[in-house]
Amino acid sequence: MSIQPAPAAPRPGVAAYRHPELADVVLCVEHGQSWEGLIPMTSAEVPLGAFCSWGTDDDMTVCGRALYKKRSGR
Repeated sequence: MSIQPAPAAPRPGVAAYRHPELADVVLCVEHGQSWEGLIPMTSAEVPLGAFCSWGTDDDMTVCGRALYKKRSGR
């Protein structure tokens, strides 16, 4: 499956997006919302210590934004 760009409006409650086949690929809302096929995650589903893995092979540009996991209400 290849992921293709498809402009989309941000959905409420989405904190990040994950790739359906590459477990380590997690994108922030800014970089993930325009790609069709990514799986939206709520802040409770974001892996602890995750960072946006958006980047390019031909450039040193990398997002690296920290993705925060919502703390449980204890």
